[in-house]
Amino acid sequence: MVLRRVRTRYGKVEGIAAEDPCITVFRGVPFAQPPVGDLRWRPPRHVEPWNGLLQAHDFGPSAMQPQWDSRDFYGREWQMDPESPRSEDCLYLNIWTPALCGSGEARCDSRVVANGGLPVMVWIHGGAYQCGSTAEKEFDGSALARLGVVVVSVAYRLNVFGFFAHSDLSQQSSMTAMEPCANFGLLDQRAAIIWVRDNIAAFGGNADSITLFGQSAGAASVLSQICSPMNNGLFHRAIMQSGAGLGMFNAHVRSLAQAQRNGSRFLAFIGAESVEDARCIPADELLDAAERFPAPDGAGTVPGGWSMPANWVPCIDGRFLNDQYGATIADRKQQAVDILVGNTTGEFMETSSDGTRVAAGEQGNLELLHTWAKSGAGHPYYYRFDVDMPGDNAGVFHSSELWFTFNNLGVCWRPFSGWHYELGDAMSRYWTRFAATGNPNGTDGRGNPLPIWDCFESCTNAAMHFGEHTYMQWNW
Repeated sequence: MVLRRVRTRYGKVEGIAAEDPCITVFRGVPFAQPPVGDLRWRPPRHVEPWNGLLQAHDFGPSAMQPQWDSRDFYGREWQMDPESPRSEDCLYLNIWTPALCGSGEARCDSRVVANGGLPVMVWIHGGAYQCGSTAEKEFDGSALARLGVVVVSVAYRLNVFGFFAHSDLSQQSSMTAMEPCANFGLLDQRAAIIWVRDNIAAFGGNADSITLFGQSAGAASVLSQICSPMNNGLFHRAIMQSGAGLGMFNAHVRSLAQAQRNGSRFLAFIGAESVEDARCIPADELLDAAERFPAPDGAGTVPGGWSMPANWVPCIDGRFLNDQYGATIADRKQQAVDILVGNTTGEFMETSSDGTRVAAGEQGNLELLHTWAKSGAGHPYYYRFDVDMPGDNAGVFHSSELWFTFNNLGVCWRPFSGWHYELGDAMSRYWTRFAATGNPNGTDGRGNPLPIWDCFESCTNAAMHFGEHTYMQWNW
């Protein structure tokens, strides 16, 4: 095992060479203090410096969430171990970098340093804000790192631990310089991005070239980071995969008052007289109660029959988020970054009034893109992923493009063919090129130009269509 070490602002970290020895991976690096005890339902605090050497060889525990079921669809698809550790102490990130060389005290390649460092891609996983883990096998960053970027994946608090709100927390906030009183999972993500900005140069990354990317609720989280007034200049580009744009669960983010009423209902449900009482409840017991806690009448489903837990989702708290996403963008108050947005063609289907089947996720993304284009905030690019996945009859399901954008088809159980691998190589190159320049166009592994991907314009609805055996620019 080849070990490589770097020095961050907080102390020395030791990573290991990946299967490809040119890539070094650091797993389980803390970016904030454990949000336990009195820090439950508070914004993340800066991690404490450590003495000696931190061995970053293994993933940190996943955030508190229900145990994975290997028999359900996504449990089988991503093949997570149901016994993988979960903990309230979950604020860790992972780094894949091609910029370190040698063994022992690693140093950045001099060519990388001379060029200001490599572009950085910060991944935010999905899971409806209720579940998910950076340890999922499809999220391995090695293939992207081989294309000349530093990849970082971040964990964040989920469900009741990340999205509980209560009036007691607002009162505590007013006594502590008006720190945010809700959206703790989103604040965790922001804390991780700040850690990356402050430390990524040690791993060969360029803090002035950070791209956020995420899928499903991770894509919605990226949209939240874009729309937050707290994030000026913190990142530079953004990719939203299978996130449904301004539709679905992003259509109407709840108000702080609604979220706080929900929190009061929950405290009554568990028999706690105050937030302080609830902070004393063991994490496993709190999670179990949160899973049994009924949603308000009429809430909890989204088009296509998907279950969207209505209790533990973001809200407009007046600090991290000031308004609905669509209104923020229409008012040109979002971060002015280039964006790349897309969906699979078979996700979030619903039946319209005339009986036709409509892709609600696609409609939400188009609404986002049209609103973005009018705002003039940055160049938008749009894709449609239209590949029936082999091995079963699942079709083009929600988030199925993940295997291709991370180019990790080789570790998937599905019987992919040669053209699938070519498509994965192309998509990963588009993604990393966008991260480097804000424009996805570039060349393939042989130096030949990839098909041109035009910027989205409202008059053309220009999209890159990733389909069976081919990919091409498509207007409709």
